[in-house]
Amino acid sequence: MDEQQLVSEDLGKSRVSGLLLGIALAALLAGVFYLYSNPQLVIMLTDQLWACF
Repeated sequence: MDEQQLVSEDLGKSRVSGLLLGIALAALLAGVFYLYSNPQLVIMLTDQLWACF
């Protein structure tokens, strides 16, 4: 293997891992926005947080 091929493979792996990370973060954000769109859930969470103090 030559150096050019190794660099090319590293860039490919980097792009795939970056894409997977982006998809995972987008899914996480979508889940959070979905949960916070339910007002009862937000009220329940704040009540539970307030009960800790």
